Amino acid sequence: MNFIQTFKLSISLAISEFKLRNERTYLGLIWYLLGPLLLFVLLLLVFHNRLGNNIESYPLYLLLGIIIFNFFQKTTTSAANGIIQNEGLIKSINFPTESIVISIVLRNIFEHLFEIIVFMIFLLFFNIPIVGIIFYILILLIMSLFIYGVSLILASLAVFFADINNVWTFLARLLWFATPIFYAVGGQTRLFTFNLFNPLYHFITVSRDIIIYQKMPEWWMIGGMFGFILIFFVIGLIVFNKTKYKFAEMI
Repeated sequence: MNFIQTFKLSISLAISEFKLRNERTYLGLIWYLLGPLLLFVLLLLVFHNRLGNNIESYPLYLLLGIIIFNFFQKTTTSAANGIIQNEGLIKSINFPTESIVISIVLRNIFEHLFEIIVFMIFLLFFNIPIVGIIFYILILLIMSLFIYGVSLILASLAVFFADINNVWTFLARLLWFATPIFYAVGGQTRLFTFNLFNPLYHFITVSRDIIIYQKMPEWWMIGGMFGFILIFFVIGLIVFNKTKYKFAEMI
């Protein structure tokens, strides 16, 4: 099966799962927005007068950080269980297993788009032009390649190591606090040095600069962003392609 056929299959799987999740729910799409918005309100109330005093447009700064990290965390966590949860399908049908991971990324992109629409409403409320959203679409596309690479790695490892899901949940929680989502790095040298090796710091900072502050991000920040995409995308493909032939045997 070629790439185009695999991608079409992935889209079909993503749409089916998206519809299935919204069946028989009265609130429907609101459920996708409720978690990030409640977290936003809570953090805004707690940190606005403490950590947010010196951050321009802090509510927007906070909300954009939350929804980008939420997209990353939900996608990778789902991917860690993706192969195992489709055990019956993998054992009974011969099909490209990477389509499962692609469908998970696509489904979460659909959900993330609704978060972006809400963020656009916030931009209008704060009288900030929404033209930056056009550039964010490009950032979202390339960020999805990075997340796809990470998802391939997690999906592969989870087949061989049962504890991967728990380990990743713990690591993602640490990454949440280490990433400047509700605070600014400022003059904290150690924290800044750590975040130079944190892909999400690059994605979130570039997005904030373009969308909220309407300015060109630092070139080294953009370069780092593309560097992380290349590294994780390539490693993800290598790991997945070397292990996928054993999935049916191991699960």
